[in-house]
This record gives sequence, structure tokens and C-alpha cells, in this order.
Amino acid sequence: MAGSRHFFRNQPAEQTRAEIKDDIKNSRTAQRDLQATGQHRLAETMREAADEHLDELNNLNNGTWTPNHA
Repeated sequence: MAGSRHFFRNQPAEQTRAEIKDDIKNSRTAQRDLQATGQHRLAETMREAADEHLDELNNLNNGTWTPNHA
């Protein structure tokens, strides 16, 4: 489940990394699909979501990532 990483403290880093990468991929795919159909405003929200996920991945790689709700 996307985002489940924010509810579990003891989740392995590799599992968290895989979830974040899946979220980035899904956001980019949705962004391209929305752009192709002319829904540029919604595509921009998907770009922003992908950027947030990239920041999250960088934090994980730097050792500063923490779950939001755990």
C-alpha cells in the first residue's frame, strides 16, 4: 500500500525505498497520461507529488527520513 511506510517505524529501509520508487514511477506515469489528455493542471499536481517522493527518497538515502504518523 502506497504511503504505508508512514505508519510503521520498524519497516526495513529497502522496503521503504521500493515503496518510494513505486510512488515516483506511478506519479510520473499519471503526469504523462494527464499531459497527453490536455489536463495540465492535474499533471502539475502529479509532478509536485513526484518531487515530494524524490525528496523523501533523498532523505532516506541521507539517513534523515522518518515516518510521518508512527
